[in-house]
Amino acid sequence: MKLEHYASITQGAFLSRIQTSHSLDAVKLPVYTMREMNEWLSPDPNVSLENQQDVHVSRDRLGLLPIAKEGLVLISLTGQRAVALKQEHVGKLIPSNFAIIEPSVVLHPDYLEWYINEHPDCKRQLKIATQGTIVSALSIQMLRTLEIILPPMNVQVKIGNIHRLLHRKKRLLQEKLMLEQQYVKHIMMGYLKEELK
Repeated sequence: MKLEHYASITQGAFLSRIQTSHSLDAVKLPVYTMREMNEWLSPDPNVSLENQQDVHVSRDRLGLLPIAKEGLVLISLTGQRAVALKQEHVGKLIPSNFAIIEPSVVLHPDYLEWYINEHPDCKRQLKIATQGTIVSALSIQMLRTLEIILPPMNVQVKIGNIHRLLHRKKRLLQEKLMLEQQYVKHIMMGYLKEELK
């Protein structure tokens, strides 16, 4: 079945077309970036969101803009990676380099993230869709026609949970390794200081 049968798929906002406003009624919106997506998907626990990009938008235009909310799935149109948005992402403006997928009640966001990022059939489809182009970018229409396997919801939830837990385990292992390295460095510096006395 095609993804469009189970979700609505749109493109994020073109930042150059957003009229920024510095009036008193303007709202400051953080922008969801590729860097944030990469940090979220990375097993590295040192997530730093320095230099957050913001735009100021008139309050009356807020309803017209694609704003991140929990349960949406974003796909990088150039990186071909997906992320199911969580509470940490809520309220951010989604720019045009992302496709926004709003799953229906029969499609679990975490399962969709796993399916797009890890399932070999999906990876093959995405690779074929971008072959022969100068810039390997996905189109919204291609995503709408993406063939997906849709198991029962309880299976989707299991797969999504396993995927999330595995990601969390990778982050914790990376954090453990980093802490061990810091500890060993501290011990070695202590030995060196003892020798210099």
